[in-house]
Amino acid sequence: MFDLDLLTERARVTPDKLAVVSIETGERLTYAQLNERAERAAEILRAVLEPRDRFGLLAYNSIEFLELFFAAGKANVIVVPLSTRATQHELEHIASDCGMKALFYGPEFEAIDVGVTRYATNVGQASACPGQAEACPTFEACPTSEARPASAEDTYALLYTSGTTGKPKGVMIPKRQLYWNGYNTAVNWGLREDDVSPVFTPLYHAGGIAAFLIPIFCMGGTIILHKGFDVNEVWTTIERERCTVVLGVPTIWKLLMDAPQFPSVNLENVRWFISGGAPLPQYIIDAYQQRGVVFKQGYGMTEVGVNCFTMTVDESFRKPGSIGRPMLFTEV
Repeated sequence: MFDLDLLTERARVTPDKLAVVSIETGERLTYAQLNERAERAAEILRAVLEPRDRFGLLAYNSIEFLELFFAAGKANVIVVPLSTRATQHELEHIASDCGMKALFYGPEFEAIDVGVTRYATNVGQASACPGQAEACPTFEACPTSEARPASAEDTYALLYTSGTTGKPKGVMIPKRQLYWNGYNTAVNWGLREDDVSPVFTPLYHAGGIAAFLIPIFCMGGTIILHKGFDVNEVWTTIERERCTVVLGVPTIWKLLMDAPQFPSVNLENVRWFISGGAPLPQYIIDAYQQRGVVFKQGYGMTEVGVNCFTMTVDESFRKPGSIGRPMLFTEV
């Protein structure tokens, strides 16, 4: 199964299901449409990289980010999502540390140069085939490489995490780990194909890409993609798009709680909220429960790809402050 990828399989099983909505651009893509765009991006990667080469991805949350992230698995190369808050010095260290061969950047980062070949994240729409001396009339006419066999243990992504000491360290996430954790999360958290979830945490972080986006895609749900976090925009999205499950960190839940919309926003479609990343104060739990919302907590580590615990609805009320129980087949 690992010569395929999650997006390919989703597009095969539920091609017409809505996969992602971009708040920034208004695009609404089905799994088939998103997969088609990721396939085009994969051909770009095959044209400029060798198997298992590393490429940096420096961009805010966007459709293009998703295209390139899923394209990495298709092209059997390793994606290195980069923090949009990192300094030039930090980015140079990561590029050197991982042996980065290319950098794909969003429009806000055009001036960033870490000493490797650079491409805009919208390169798939360009008229020239990267790495080719002559322009191609259309992208479809560009030469492509043969399919490259992959294994379940191949590193899919390098996620850099600073830990508590020293310089950032690249955590090697194999495809097996990414998919297994996604399915295990979907099963343990009770995700459904009709779930709709806003993603406003950065996709360069394990919490953004692996804690919720991959599990939602495993179930065939819908992601509402925000470029970044904006309190008013998030509450509007939750109400307008009828979001059902929402993941955040304590700071975000505090900001949302303090917003003017909090007492009156329509939450009738919400099944539960969940918090991770840091201990959640009791008064925040109380505030959301008073609004009639189930509020769960969890715990994860980048090194395990990322979710570790699960909590029932009953436990969220009976043991506030707990992170629940280890997920199935997980030892703690």
